[in-house]
Amino acid sequence: MKCRFGIIEILCLLGYLSIALPIQAQSQTQFHLQGNIKDAKTNELLEFATVLLKNDSVQLHAISDTKGSFSIKNVPTGTYSLSISFIGYTPIHQSLSIHRDTTIAIALQPDNITLKDIIVTASESRGLTTSSKINRKAMELLQPSSFTDILALLPGGRTKDPALGGVNQARLREVGVSSDDYDISSLGTSFLVNGVPINTDANMQHVLGASQSDHDYYRNSTGKGVDMRMLSTDFIESVEVIRGIPSVEYGELTSGVIKIQRKAGVHPWEARVKSDPESKLVYLGKGFATNKGWIFNFGFDYLDAEIDPRNNLENYKRLSATTHVARVWKTNARSLSWDLDLDYGQSIDDEKSDPDISYKKIDKYKSSYHRMSVSNRLNWVFTQSRHWQYVNLTAAVDYSLNKIKQTKFISLDKDTPIPDNTEEGEHDGIFLPYRYTAHLKVDGKPINAYVKTMSEFHFDLFNTTNKLKAGVEWRMSKNLGEGQVYDLTRPLYPSTSYRPRPYDEIPADHLLSFFIEDRIDIPIDRHRLIVAGGIRAFSPLNLDADYRMQGKIYFDPRVNAQWKFPTLFLFDRQLNIQLVGGIGWQRKMPVMSQLYPEKIYYDLTQLNYYHTNADFRRLNMMTYIIDPTNYDLEPARNKKWEVRLDFDYDKHLFSVNYFYEKMTDGFRTTNYYRSFQYKKYDASTIDHTSLQGPPELSDLTYTNDTVISTYGINTNGSMIIKKGVEFQYSSNRIESIHTRLTVTGAWFKSTYHNSQPVYRKPSVILNGKELKYIGLYLDDDGYIREQFNTNFMFDTYLQKLGLNFATSVQCMWFTAQESMRKNGVPIKYVDIKGEEHDYTAADQTDMERQHLVVNYNEAAFKRTTVPVSININFSATKYFNQKIGLSLFVNNILDYNPSYEANGAKIRRKAVPYFGMELNIKL
Repeated sequence: MKCRFGIIEILCLLGYLSIALPIQAQSQTQFHLQGNIKDAKTNELLEFATVLLKNDSVQLHAISDTKGSFSIKNVPTGTYSLSISFIGYTPIHQSLSIHRDTTIAIALQPDNITLKDIIVTASESRGLTTSSKINRKAMELLQPSSFTDILALLPGGRTKDPALGGVNQARLREVGVSSDDYDISSLGTSFLVNGVPINTDANMQHVLGASQSDHDYYRNSTGKGVDMRMLSTDFIESVEVIRGIPSVEYGELTSGVIKIQRKAGVHPWEARVKSDPESKLVYLGKGFATNKGWIFNFGFDYLDAEIDPRNNLENYKRLSATTHVARVWKTNARSLSWDLDLDYGQSIDDEKSDPDISYKKIDKYKSSYHRMSVSNRLNWVFTQSRHWQYVNLTAAVDYSLNKIKQTKFISLDKDTPIPDNTEEGEHDGIFLPYRYTAHLKVDGKPINAYVKTMSEFHFDLFNTTNKLKAGVEWRMSKNLGEGQVYDLTRPLYPSTSYRPRPYDEIPADHLLSFFIEDRIDIPIDRHRLIVAGGIRAFSPLNLDADYRMQGKIYFDPRVNAQWKFPTLFLFDRQLNIQLVGGIGWQRKMPVMSQLYPEKIYYDLTQLNYYHTNADFRRLNMMTYIIDPTNYDLEPARNKKWEVRLDFDYDKHLFSVNYFYEKMTDGFRTTNYYRSFQYKKYDASTIDHTSLQGPPELSDLTYTNDTVISTYGINTNGSMIIKKGVEFQYSSNRIESIHTRLTVTGAWFKSTYHNSQPVYRKPSVILNGKELKYIGLYLDDDGYIREQFNTNFMFDTYLQKLGLNFATSVQCMWFTAQESMRKNGVPIKYVDIKGEEHDYTAADQTDMERQHLVVNYNEAAFKRTTVPVSININFSATKYFNQKIGLSLFVNNILDYNPSYEANGAKIRRKAVPYFGMELNIKL
């Protein structure tokens, strides 16, 4: 096997390892305090819990990690006051004597009486990497219809009206651009549900040849990642969105990780009914336990949405159901937990033409997804071992039954020839009727399997604590569907260059990954340095030997470091400051539709003889079959680094970070070229009156002709550069007005461009013929997008009245966009023989090749800036006996959107209020 490992990666690893050099041992009169913090009711491990150990002479501080664990080294012998607190839980204060290495377990009780410490938006991480955590209370206040709504809580996010008529893509830390060439941003966002990834690599549900005016165009999620419309939020307990450099535990990503934790444990009957102008939603769920320790959770969710309330012919429906089973077996030395998830999800896009306003009374489109999944997790925890912590095993499989059914009435205004075969070479074609009905079925049956095993081992090396984590992961994707199914003689698109292909003929994708990571905790006087560094290696399997990726091992190193300054006390209140930074590389494999694209059929008409008598007509064609498979395709790779400053003072939390990301090998469709030879028969010599049947080709004269054309192949030709600043501030609740202020915002600048030259064929006609040259240009369309926004959230809780108010002032200070300048002079050109030549100054004066130079209007590259836009959203919830909650929300209840001028025209803006209500019941 070949290894892909650069000098920069090696230097990063050497720098990380140098931190792990032995540090002088401390006196044996100092000991080690460690422990584990969890939810007393659900046993959920609590990350970011604050631990304070102090007496008259010593003050030591720690924060729990992702496993709920904390560690305090070099604790002198003595008696201490131990305080442990976490937002939304009752703090614990107790006395603790330290005379030896000590391990404790803490179970915090949820504070269900008051919302005093609940942050009703995304709370920023205090860990090694930048992430946002969104709790259940924040989701309830948001009143979401799908997972898309939740991302509005992230720094840089903004509440938007639901857009359920098309695919909802996840785009992290970027402004975004409407081009399929940059879908790697959403494709490279990994979604994990209870630790199991949602794999969309085998999804090939799309209508070949669809344009922007067609039903399928905005509903096509192939190569775009997870469609967030399909994810119900009612089953979710918490969400963590990792935007920074994730642990090497997570792979198959370029942008970030979205970790979804489902509801678990015992909870009463829950019912939710929501209504807004475009949708109706119903949810029912419960969690209960048996006498033998089994815990069961189930939930049901149904969404019915009309894309436009004025049009009942276009709608979107979602049906979700889930069952969770859990059991824990404990002994003195270890515990074993088993979790089982059974899920079913259905999503249907349906659209029809209005028979009252169109003669196309039979036009209709329906896209349905039915996904079934089962996942198991076994987790062995060694409770009495200081070294071996746990071993867990995850196994999952999901299977989908997906179908697109489209019926379309076709009306032609001229004689239209088409081929009706699937072989390369000369053959006769047919003439389409002027009117016909086309039927198309796209049958997809993706199946995905996933297995992961991981373990963690702790050990002390001199004065450092090491937490070593390692694991193995295997993924498989296969599509068992029939693919595109239709009648060749009645195509949906008469000019199609494709033919039906069964999906089950495509080989399965296999990916094997390994990872290892060490987290080192180094006390330096009263400071603490925590470094986590690791490497992830993976290799694609089951590829043909012609693929460059076959047999290769790819390496992704990642390092994060955190410097915690000593806890300070100002006016008897704690001030904690920490500095965090990291660098890492992340890769995403090409999906199945990119590895095994549809073959392209290039049909050239050699004879088009049309007679009034259908028996005398003859259509002869030359068909070439192009295999656009790019065997040099590589995984897309993103380099990311960031630096962050956090501090908290008396429950005032502040975080600000700067990030920079650069990807130069994202996936895109790039033009390539080929020459085609064919015959041009002279039909003028045919004696129409003497024909007894179709004319014989042997009786006709012909001339040979050659054309050159372009076609699309999948390449690593997209470049995306993201940089920006994210920030969040959350105040302590102001008791006099029972209100907390949370401020979030971000400045993003995103650059989108091609990283490889592109071939283009100018649309130039000379003497009635197409220009027989193709140019190779350095620049394709490039875009720069920039925005700066700030959201002010005021949440007020009046406990005695059972009222919760939230007011959000969303300020988009500006947005800007511009197209990058392009050099219209090609660097090379391709002639009719398919040979490349350097493009010189002499070619710019050539009668034909001068037309390869493209002249651009300077106005096309002018920067356009949209001024400030302010929208105010309001929501209120009334609780009755803590069992019933009635909520109302209004988005854009007030707005300030001044008019502005762009390109000499005055642009007027107005935000339309969007409102809804919901009822929550707990029994």
